Amino acid sequence: MRAPKTVAALLAATLALPLAGCFGLPTPGEIANQAGEIASRADDLAAQALELTDTLSGIDYGKTSRLVVRDAATGDVVREVTDKTQIEAAFEPLSGVNGLASAPDAAAEYVLELWQPETLKAGQDASDVQDVKVLEVTTYEGSPTVTIEVSIIGLRLDLAASEETVDALRALAG
Repeated sequence: MRAPKTVAALLAATLALPLAGCFGLPTPGEIANQAGEIASRADDLAAQALELTDTLSGIDYGKTSRLVVRDAATGDVVREVTDKTQIEAAFEPLSGVNGLASAPDAAAEYVLELWQPETLKAGQDASDVQDVKVLEVTTYEGSPTVTIEVSIIGLRLDLAASEETVDALRALAG
């Protein structure tokens, strides 16, 4: 008696699997596709995090021409900092941040733009060299999460930073 019930249950399951999509249930193929997409996104995030770490550790603060601190709500310049030592002291701890975070629910507070002179190209006159924004960091009210954007390579990530790191960035606003 047990064998026919088991066979009937297996037969019912086999017949129901192709109909899973009809009942709003994901099919095994859809589940496999979603798992593949999640793995692909995880690989992309890991690659972006590694690229960001390389970028942050490769910034030569000695070349920094200025840091512009803007009010995130208005876009107005709050302060412009040219002291390279002060800029490096505030930004250097970011290279040790390696925890990805989700975008915070809090309102954006400050946008800190790090500017450096562009690389002098062959045949280019030194007077034609412009400043380029190499890094943008956004702080959020009451949150240790920061958004880092490297516009040159199109990389944007939300990172979980320590309160000390975020406070040092906020202090640049004056």
